[in-house]
Order: sequence, then structure tokens, then C-alpha cells
Amino acid sequence: MKVVFRIIGSEKDLNDLDTTDENVHFCFRPSEKNIFELVKKNPKLKRIQLPSSYQKTISNTTKSFLKMKNIKLMVGDIWGHRTDIDRFAEIDV
Repeated sequence: MKVVFRIIGSEKDLNDLDTTDENVHFCFRPSEKNIFELVKKNPKLKRIQLPSSYQKTISNTTKSFLKMKNIKLMVGDIWGHRTDIDRFAEIDV
């Protein structure tokens, strides 16, 4: 099944998020603060995707918080996507 993800390339992109975005892909290593702000701004959030190297550094506290909110933490990479052309990408889940 293909799902549309909002691509977040930097912390600045967090300010431009729409509160209706349900799926987000981080191209950078988000801090706990970034993730908590994202969840606070997006009550409809269902999935967060991170590259595997970043996912390994997410704390157990953050993972537990996401699980409590029923937000799935996914592993995956998006190669060659240019956020200056399109801020969204279709990803198989």
C-alpha cells in the first residue's frame, strides 16, 4: 500500500507543517524536542519514518511516548527526493 509522507528536511520545515499531516519522514536526526513538538502540532499523526541510523538513536522514552499515542515509528530511506520541488513523497508501507 502506498502512503503519502510529508518530508521534513530540517528543523525549519517543522514550522511549515500542516496540522492534518498524518505521515512524516525525517531526513535529519530529530531531537526528542522535535518529535514532541511534531506530535503536539499534529493530532492526526499516524506514522513517523526515519532512516535506520537515526531510528537506532531514538530514546526508549520517546518510543514509549509514540506507542502511547498510537504513532508507528518506521524505518526507511528516501533517496534523491528534492524537497524544493515537492514536499511530499509516496512510500510503500
